[in-house]
Formats: sequence, structure tokens, C-alpha cells
Amino acid sequence: MPFPFQSHGDSAVSWNAFRLVGDALHLAGMVLGLTCVVGARSVEGFSRKTQVLYQLVYVTRYLDVLFHKQVMYLLLFKVAFNLLTAAMLVAFTLWQDTYCFEADSCNIVAIVLPAAVVAYAASHGDTAVKELWTYSEFIEPFALVPQYIMCYRVPRVRPAVVLYVFCVGGYRTLYICNWIYKRYNWHEHYHDYVSWLGGAVECVLFFDFVFRISQRREVIGAIGASALGRVLLQLDNSAGRLSEKVELQTIGRRLPFGLSGNGLEDDERAKRQWDVSDKLVAEESCSLLTLGGDNDDAPL
Repeated sequence: MPFPFQSHGDSAVSWNAFRLVGDALHLAGMVLGLTCVVGARSVEGFSRKTQVLYQLVYVTRYLDVLFHKQVMYLLLFKVAFNLLTAAMLVAFTLWQDTYCFEADSCNIVAIVLPAAVVAYAASHGDTAVKELWTYSEFIEPFALVPQYIMCYRVPRVRPAVVLYVFCVGGYRTLYICNWIYKRYNWHEHYHDYVSWLGGAVECVLFFDFVFRISQRREVIGAIGASALGRVLLQLDNSAGRLSEKVELQTIGRRLPFGLSGNGLEDDERAKRQWDVSDKLVAEESCSLLTLGGDNDDAPL
């Protein structure tokens, strides 16, 4: 958000080290995520819904590049964020056979629609560009939620995914330091309550994820998760089943691409797939044991 400060000292406060390092960390995380996906030709462990939400954030927030003159620094970052996220979404199309649809279960309709209502109420009367900017501020705190939920559900998390989350989620902690620094220098002249609230929510979710990683370094699941993690998973299950009931009663089918999360039918399908997998693993184990027993009786 622009501020009416023009002096050299105020410019130094605005472009402080916390902001610059935060921007660099954010960009590095996005580049790292895309590089790992392209290098492995696999989107395993990454949430497509998180990328959809981030694309929505960047498109609605950076419309000002079409109407207002931008300094080169801001222009490069705004274009890069949009292009990198679009490239990630293309990667999901190219390597969709590596995408775990069942684990990416977040109901993003339950994020997008309430955020639109709250943003409209909070910014009604402003220009369309400002209203959309406010909308992006309400979506961003929850953009990583699908990725967190996916990490809690899959049996194993790729190190690339963890590093991606550390960078893309961790940059907000530096932005909070940036806001505190500005407030300290500009006092009551500086306030951005929407961003502050969203940043606080985002950091709570991020540090909860970091805590989980520190407790379970290789396998992340619902068992052993913190109270907040269990609440997220329970809300995810409830939102998906409620959406399933409403959609089947109103339009007779589920929304495409799993936008409204998993319902009872999806849970049953996933359970059948896991049962088949468990059966195959058990059969292979029995075969190995049998072969091992035969080898014990064989002559040297």
C-alpha cells in the first residue's frame, strides 16, 4: 500500500532490510518449488489448490500494474509471482499422474466465497482495484492451508515441499518485522490493519507447521499433530461433507476438480484404494518370507 512519504529517510524506512529479505525469500521459495517440480517431473506432495489460491491473490492484488506507474523492483516481483504460479499450475497439468488428488482435500470454496463477502463489506465504496486488493489480503492468509492439510494427510513429505513452505510461509514473519519497524518510525501515520490481521493468522498457521516438522521429521500425519492441526483436519472433513450434501441436493453432483473438498464418497474411494495397497504389500511380504524360508533349506 502506498504511503505519502517522499523524503530520503522515509524511503529508507519503507525499503528496509526486513522487507527486502522477505521479498527475496518469497521469490526464492517459488523458484525452488518450480525447479524441484520440473527437475523431478513430479508434483508429488504439492497442493494444486494452494497454487490456485496464490494465483487468485496475485491477479487480484497486482492489477495496479495496468493503471499506475510502477518502480522496476515492484514490477519485476509482481510479474514474476504471477508467472511462476502460472507455471506451477501448468506443471500440475503436465504431470497430473503424480498428483495426489485425495490428499489435496481442502474446500477452497469455503475460503474464496466468505473472503469475497468480507472484502466487499470492508472496502465497499472504493474503486474496483482497491476492492480486489482488499480481497487478496483476506485470501492470502489461507492460501497455504491446502498445502498444510495435504502435508498432514500424505504418508511422507518431500524435502522440497518442506523447503517451499518454509520460504513461502516464512517470508511473512519478516514482513511482520517490517510492519513493526515502520510503525516504530512513523507512529500513528502508518497503519494497515487488514494486512496486520492477515499476517498474524498466516504466521500462527506457519509456526504450527514448523512445530509439526520439528516433532516429526520424516512422516507427518494427523496422529501426533498439535491441537490446531487436528482442528484444521476436522474442519476440512466437515466442510467437505457439508458441501457434498448441499451440492447433491441442489445441483445433483459435486463441483469439478474437487474445489469443494472431499465428501463421504471420496473418503470411501480413498479407503478402498488404501485397502488394495495394503493387500498388495501384505502379499509381497508373504512372498518374500516364503522365498526366504526356501533359501534357508537350500544346500550351500
